[in-house]
Amino acid sequence: KFVTNFDDILEDPEIDLVIELIGGTGLAKDIIFKAIQNKKHVVTANKAVIAKYLNEIEELLAQNPAVHLGYEASVGGGIPIIHTLQKETAVDNISRISGIMNGTTNYMLSKMESEGASYDDVLKEAQDLGFAEADPTADVGGFDTRAKISILSKIAFGLNINEEDIETKGIQDITDNDFAYAKLLNGTIKLLGVVEKTPENYSIYVSPVIVPFNQNLAKINGATNAVAIKSEFLQETVLIGQGAGRFPTANAVVSDVYAIANNTISKAFTKKEVCPKNDNITGKFYIRINIQDGIGIIKKIGEICENNQVSIDSILQLPIKNPENLPFVVTTDVTDLKSVQKVCSEISQENFCQSDPLCLPIL
Repeated sequence: KFVTNFDDILEDPEIDLVIELIGGTGLAKDIIFKAIQNKKHVVTANKAVIAKYLNEIEELLAQNPAVHLGYEASVGGGIPIIHTLQKETAVDNISRISGIMNGTTNYMLSKMESEGASYDDVLKEAQDLGFAEADPTADVGGFDTRAKISILSKIAFGLNINEEDIETKGIQDITDNDFAYAKLLNGTIKLLGVVEKTPENYSIYVSPVIVPFNQNLAKINGATNAVAIKSEFLQETVLIGQGAGRFPTANAVVSDVYAIANNTISKAFTKKEVCPKNDNITGKFYIRINIQDGIGIIKKIGEICENNQVSIDSILQLPIKNPENLPFVVTTDVTDLKSVQKVCSEISQENFCQSDPLCLPIL
C-alpha cells in the first residue's frame, strides 16, 4: 500500500515499526520524532538526524521506554560497528576509536598516494564514478565523518557533544608532497574520525592524519571503510567493510528490523557522561610549511616553536625543485593542538612563508 501523507503511516495503530530512509534533517526528523512519540519502533540510516538531535532523541526514548531505535546503517554502512559497541565491547574499557568512515575521501586519498594524482583530478574522477556528489563538501570537508564520530562517541563513552564543537579539517589542502613526507615518516595519510579518552577529558576530531604503516588503518585503500577500537581487554579490534552502497546499507537496515522483531536489539544509548568543550587535543603533529628558500628560516621556526612551548621532533626536506615555493616539514613531540595552531599562525606571518602551514595529527 502506497500513501502520499506520512501521517497515514504514523497514525495507523496496526503499524508498529517505521523505517526512515529519505535523508536530510527536515521531514526525516519529523517522521522519526513522531513515530517514537506514537510508540512505534524506528529503523533509520540517517546519521545527520541522529548526530544533530542526539540529546532530544535520547530524551524521547526515555519517555517511551518500550520503543526501540535501530540505526546501524547510519555509521559504516554494512560494518556492524554500532552493534559491536553496544554488545561485544560494552563491558570493555575503550580508550580510543579511530576510523576511516567516508569511502569517497579514502578512495581519493588512495589514488593520490598510488598515482601521484592531484586533488582536483581525483575529485573529478570520484564524481564521474558516482562516489562524490556534485557538491562534495560533506565528504571532502569532513562533515560526513564528523556526524559519524559524534554518534560513536555517544555509544562508546556516553558523550553528548555538539557536532560544531568537534575540530574538523577536510582533505582539500593535501598534496602529493604530503604523501612523500608521510612516506619518509613510514606512514600514509587517511581522513579519520577520532575520539580518545585522555586523563582529563576527551579528544574528538576529524582530520587527515599521518597513519604509520604498522597501523591497521594504513592498509585500508579504495572506497572501503574501517574502524579501529582500542580497549583494555581486547587490545585492538578492527572492523572492515563497505561503508556505503545500497546492499550494505539495506543489510544493516534489515538487520535492525530483524533484531527488533526478535527483541534482541540493544538499547539505543546506555551511557551518559558530561563532556567539557572539546579543546584539548594532544599528541604529535605534522606541520608542512611552504617557503621561499633563504638563510635563517629553520632558526626562526625553532624560535617560534620554543616561544610556544612546542618541542620539535624532526625536520624533513625533500630535494629542492622550486626554491620560490619549497615545502618542508616539521614534526613535533607530544603537545596540544592550540599551541601548534599558534605556531602555524605566527609562521604564516613571516615573509618567507608562501601559504598557511598545514597541520595534521600523527596517529
